[in-house]
Amino acid sequence: MRIFHSEDHRGHAGAKEMRYDQFIPMCESPDRMDTILAALREQGHRDITAASAFDLAPVLRIHTPGFVEFLQTCWPLWEAEFGPKGFATAYMFGMRGMDQVPNKSVHSMLSCYTFDVCVPFVAGTWKAIRSAVDTTLSAATFIAGGGEAAFALCRPPGHHASADLAGGYCYVNNAAVAAQTLLDGGSARIAILDIDYHHGNGTQSIFYGRDDVLYASIHATPESEYPFLLGYARETGAGPGEGFNLNLPLPLRTTITAYRSALAHAMERIRAYAPDVLIVSLGVDSFVGDPVGGFALESVDFLTIGADIARLGLPTLFVMEGGYAIAELGLNTANVITGFSQARG
Repeated sequence: MRIFHSEDHRGHAGAKEMRYDQFIPMCESPDRMDTILAALREQGHRDITAASAFDLAPVLRIHTPGFVEFLQTCWPLWEAEFGPKGFATAYMFGMRGMDQVPNKSVHSMLSCYTFDVCVPFVAGTWKAIRSAVDTTLSAATFIAGGGEAAFALCRPPGHHASADLAGGYCYVNNAAVAAQTLLDGGSARIAILDIDYHHGNGTQSIFYGRDDVLYASIHATPESEYPFLLGYARETGAGPGEGFNLNLPLPLRTTITAYRSALAHAMERIRAYAPDVLIVSLGVDSFVGDPVGGFALESVDFLTIGADIARLGLPTLFVMEGGYAIAELGLNTANVITGFSQARG
């Protein structure tokens, strides 16, 4: 397993988020990468490669130019108005029934281009976003060149970001950028298996009307969990994409038995689709002790999940998404990679 990583994520730190009735330090922090890297090395994964730099062209294949410009300019505009301390975040959001076009004000941009209060900006946010894209594209390039398995160990995560909206800690949809890049490079079909505890509303929306990407997501039921408005089983795609979106929502406190049943269903659909490459949006916030999760998976279960995915026998690109129980995050993530690698032999 070739692992790609960049240290340029570290400046995206120090902001706070709103968690229901509390204002707390962000769970999505640089510590996440440190504990994962340590656990990977402890389990014998030594093939860790620094990410290469890429231009923005692949990002613009997924995200709108105005949105990408916002991601680049948000902090400089905020800093010019408020100074170098603190962090930028929206305090109102776009409203239905209005023709909303951002003006030159950073507040209008935040209102139009974010959908929650979990995507703050600080001085190092754009550099971190770029590092996540570079890490993912480095891994995708490795797969395109004949590599069998790669892990893009990146932050911030991406699966909540749609073509022109950031939210849920996610700014650029790294998995979607990788999928489009692989398609542009000659792949005919890509499958994205999203095993994050939360539904990847952004990935779904990006590919919902297309048949060249199968999106399959196992996540907490939206009646009970973020993002609340999407992720229902009835969402199966539209137009040419009808039948190529598979949501498998599960109830709170789901254990490994029910989870593996859903995973087997997703894998059956992926086999039938016969993709050239499998992308796994790897979230481990399904762990029983995760502060933003509600499932009941144990650390050992992630070895099983990794081994199950390996049995698809496809070139596989793992892209890091969620997971916030810092004490166990490294072990849980490394267990997926180790379980996969051991099953592959």
